[in-house]
Amino acid sequence: MKGLIGKAWDYLPFATGKKPSRDQLLAARPVRHEKLRWFKEDGEVNLFIPRKRGRFGDLAGRLFRLPDEKQLVLDRVGSGVWELCDGFHSVDEILLYVQRRHKLSRREVEVSVSAYLKILAERGLIGIKAAESKKANERAKIKDRKTGSPSV
Repeated sequence: MKGLIGKAWDYLPFATGKKPSRDQLLAARPVRHEKLRWFKEDGEVNLFIPRKRGRFGDLAGRLFRLPDEKQLVLDRVGSGVWELCDGFHSVDEILLYVQRRHKLSRREVEVSVSAYLKILAERGLIGIKAAESKKANERAKIKDRKTGSPSV
C-alpha cells in the first residue's frame, strides 16, 4: 500500500519533492477537474473528456472526423468514488465508504482505490489537495483576527 500511494504522490499538483507520510496521504482530498462535463445515470457516472488539442490532435481530428470529446462510463464502484472526489471528502473517508458499501477488507479497498485514484490523477481527471494542518488553520485564524476579516 505504501508503495502504491507513494507512487501516486508523483502525480499530485502540490508535491514539493518530499514524500508525505501515510497519514498525510489518507487526509488528502481528491478534487474533480472543474472543466470536465459529467452526469449520473442509472447509478453510473458518464464523463466527457475533451480530445487533446494541438497541431497533431487537430489534424487527426479533422482527417478521421473524431469527436471533440470522448465519453467514459464508470462502473458503480468507480462512480461512487468519483462522486466523493469533491474536495470535501478525504481519501480515508472514501476508503471507509467503499469498504462499508461493498463489504471488503481494508487492505483490498486501499489497494484498489489508491490504484484507481492514481489512474484518475495520471489522466488529469482529478487533483489532490493536501489536508490543511492544524498549525496552518491556527495561523489563518490569528491573521484573520489581526486584519479584522471574519474567519470561515
